[in-house]
Amino acid sequence: MNPATLVTALRIALSPLFFILFTTTVRNGVASAPAVIALWLLFAVIEATDFIDGHVARKTGSVTELGKVFDPFADSFARLSYFLTYVVAGLMPGWVFLLVMYRDLGVSFVRLLAMREGIAMSAQLSGKIKAWIYAVAGGAGLLLVSVRSLALVEWETAAEIVASVSFWACAATAVWTMIDYAGAYRRIVAKKK
Repeated sequence: MNPATLVTALRIALSPLFFILFTTTVRNGVASAPAVIALWLLFAVIEATDFIDGHVARKTGSVTELGKVFDPFADSFARLSYFLTYVVAGLMPGWVFLLVMYRDLGVSFVRLLAMREGIAMSAQLSGKIKAWIYAVAGGAGLLLVSVRSLALVEWETAAEIVASVSFWACAATAVWTMIDYAGAYRRIVAKKK
């Protein structure tokens, strides 16, 4: 494993910790101040690894075929972990989570098809945009928990709107990127013929 792959692996290792910490400390959308701080720190480290691994790979010239598929897998692993906790806590609608999960499974399938063609399909531009939108939605869910936990009543409606809009953006992005990846695969197959 090269340094970039180790950073990616860290994202996978920390994601279940976020899930465990969230589900054991957040009740009815509220947690203690130390738990909220710990969740934000863990979230920040997980999200930072998503940007650090690619930077390290490019800077050290260690972009690999493994990294091209490992990084998006780690992204899915982390974001699905956040979003599942939000569904369990009643913050995110279950249908949004399902669209995100179906999209990730669909893109994984498309990548497997591409591998059968001898191509490791790296992230498309739409996938990079999706990563930002999902990261913002992950932060929006935590923002809502933070506002409720700190009893910032005057900010709660605004935090609910931000979270709701972010979750809807996740759903729309999931559909858009699935269509984009399917189109990219069709273009790959057409070039090989």
